[in-house]
Amino acid sequence: MNTEKPFENHYVLLKRIPDLHKKAESIRDNISRMEAGLRGETRLLQKLLELRLPCQFKIYSNVRLQMDDWRVQIDCLILTDRCCIVLESKNIYGDLYFDAESEDFYRQDENQLETSYPNPYYQFMKHLRFLKEWLRIDFPEIKLTGAVVMTPRFCRIRKKPAHYPIYKLESIIEKIIDMYSGYPSPLLSETKFHALDQMIIKKQSSFTFPPLCEFYQIAPKDLIPGVECPHCGLFGMIRFPRTWTCPNCKKNSMYAHVKTIHDYFLLIKNYISNREFREFCGVDSIYTASRMLKKMNLQSNRGGAWTYYSPKKDR
Repeated sequence: MNTEKPFENHYVLLKRIPDLHKKAESIRDNISRMEAGLRGETRLLQKLLELRLPCQFKIYSNVRLQMDDWRVQIDCLILTDRCCIVLESKNIYGDLYFDAESEDFYRQDENQLETSYPNPYYQFMKHLRFLKEWLRIDFPEIKLTGAVVMTPRFCRIRKKPAHYPIYKLESIIEKIIDMYSGYPSPLLSETKFHALDQMIIKKQSSFTFPPLCEFYQIAPKDLIPGVECPHCGLFGMIRFPRTWTCPNCKKNSMYAHVKTIHDYFLLIKNYISNREFREFCGVDSIYTASRMLKKMNLQSNRGGAWTYYSPKKDR
């Protein structure tokens, strides 16, 4: 398991699988979706720079919270003295339809092609339910509200139920002001506002993600092995005494294997043996591999007759 950003994991995986691998297209599609989501969240945060309220307020992005096994990731949270405002960003262009009867959400593009997506209204409602429970003991008085924000420059909300708080980015500042004004008096004192602010910051949770070979059900043997050249990107640097040499660009690197082992932990599993290190990096000598592993600031663990190495846990 690792706590890296999914972006990094996917880019690493895409570099290490053949272009024609059966899972390559799915990985590229997921990267495109994550990139689109990040662009939408960035546009939302830029728009929120215009926000002015007659009170102190705080804006948090990418809020990760957890209660037992229930975890949520909220794109944007605004704390005021009257309410908490949840904003979910969706970067989906085209003509957008929210069907009240079927509860479906789909996009129609310029060619009249329809693409279905998970209904963001229910993700938004889930986050409200989470926050209501998360705040219940310490801050039961705070009110919760919010909206789903469609962030593309070119989109039209063609159909939606009246009770769905789903708006285009260009109107969100006015909608936030309306939400705030809907609660006529402050509910949090300055002391309690500061306490809740600190609670949100301190309770941020680092989510763990499974190695991507496990997630995509890719056999580790399908990956392209070898140490990656930091200069030209070739996999398969050759080990010489105290350095790696690239057969393509002829440049050297003493520590190129460090990133390769980082890739291994992201993609395959969070521990590695001497034999696995030699196979993945292309090191012949068991003694050379042992010296290299011991110098990498890894945690060593004994498992029967074998020693395994894993990333050190954050203290």
